[in-house]
Amino acid sequence: MKIPPQRLALLSLAAVVGNLGAEEAANSASGETPAAAPAANSTSVTPVSAPPGALRLAGANGREVDFAGIWEARPEGLVVLITAEAPVSIVPWDRFDLARLRNDQPAIDAARQRAVFLRSPQPVNLGLFAGLLTPAQAGSELRRAFDESMTVRVPLRYRTTTTTSGTTAVAPQLPVVYNGISVAQQPVVTQSNKTVTETRFSPDELTTSPRRVLEILSRADGVATQDRRDLFDLVKANPVLLENIASSLDRIAASLPPRHLLPNDPTVLTLASRLREFSTRLRELTSAVTIDYADQVLIRDLLYLSDSPSLR
Repeated sequence: MKIPPQRLALLSLAAVVGNLGAEEAANSASGETPAAAPAANSTSVTPVSAPPGALRLAGANGREVDFAGIWEARPEGLVVLITAEAPVSIVPWDRFDLARLRNDQPAIDAARQRAVFLRSPQPVNLGLFAGLLTPAQAGSELRRAFDESMTVRVPLRYRTTTTTSGTTAVAPQLPVVYNGISVAQQPVVTQSNKTVTETRFSPDELTTSPRRVLEILSRADGVATQDRRDLFDLVKANPVLLENIASSLDRIAASLPPRHLLPNDPTVLTLASRLREFSTRLRELTSAVTIDYADQVLIRDLLYLSDSPSLR
C-alpha cells in the first residue's frame, strides 16, 4: 500500500528517523550535545555508488523509509534528507536494521564501519547528493589536475651562437753581433683567431605538467626574463595548458555542496567563488601580452590553495 507523503513524513519523523529539531530537543532533554554540522575533516575516499532511486532503508522496527538523499556516514549516524524540502538530519545507527542494511546496502554499511573505526565522516553521496564533492575530495581533484602530465607543442626557436677565440705566441730572437757589438732583436709576435658558429633549435614537443608551468610563471625571482618569456610563448602556443586547468576549476566549483553542508571554515566556504575567479583569470592569460605581478600573486595563491590543510 502506498503511504501518502504527509503521513510518510510523520511516520519517519516519529518512528524511524526524526527530524533535526526533534533530535535536538531529545538531546537537550537528556543533556547530550546536539548533532553538529558536517565536519571539515572528511576523509578523501571514493564515494559510495548505487543505482538511481536505491535510497529505501529499513528501520529497526521493520518499517521502510524512502530518503531523498544520503550525504555521509558518521560515527554517530547517517546524514540524510527525508525530502528535498526537509532540513538535513542525522539518523542514529540504532534506528536502522543493521542486518538488512548489511545485506541490502553493503556499500553504505561499509561506509558506516569505516566511520566508526576511523572516527571521521565518510562520504556516501547518494540521491540529491550524487556528484557532490567533500572538501577533501575537491582538494584531491585539484591536485590531480595540477599533476597530470601533458605533451605540448614547442614554438620553433633558433639560437645562433658565435664563439671567437684567439691565441698569441711570442718567439724571442737571438741577438745579432756586428763588429763585436751585440744588437738585440725584437721578438716576433704571432696571433691567430678562431671563430665557431653553432645553431640550435628547440625540440618539437615536450612533456610537462600544469603545476610545473604555473610554478615558473608565479616565480618573481630566480627565473631569467628570457626563460619566462619563452615559457609564456609556450603557454600561448598551447592554450590547452591553462584551459584544461580552468575547466577543472569550474567543474570542481560546480560540484561543491550547498553552503549549509560545508564546515565553518573560511577556506572551504569561499572555495567555489575563488575557483571561479582563478579560472577566469587563467583564461585571460592565454591572450594576454605579458604576465604582471598581480597575475603571479594570483597563480601563487592557487597553488597554495591546492595544498591547504582544509582540503585534505
